[in-house]
Amino acid sequence: MPALYILDIPEFEPILRTARIAGMAEEELDGYVKVSTAAPEIVLERRHTDVRPAVWFAALTGGLEGRIVRFDFDVLHLAEGVRP
Repeated sequence: MPALYILDIPEFEPILRTARIAGMAEEELDGYVKVSTAAPEIVLERRHTDVRPAVWFAALTGGLEGRIVRFDFDVLHLAEGVRP
């Protein structure tokens, strides 16, 4: 199950909101929110978040579980497992 740890500050709220809309589970941790899904992949599109590129590219600073399939200007795609 892939997961994303997002810093619990106002700048990242649009990313959290997008994860909620996508039906992801949330777990509040010490200063972070863990968003995860039972699905084998997480795919978020920046255009749905309306965040600036600097905030978008900082989305992984809290950490993740899984492997990065794609992370660019438009898409954050995480999948189960680890890099080979």
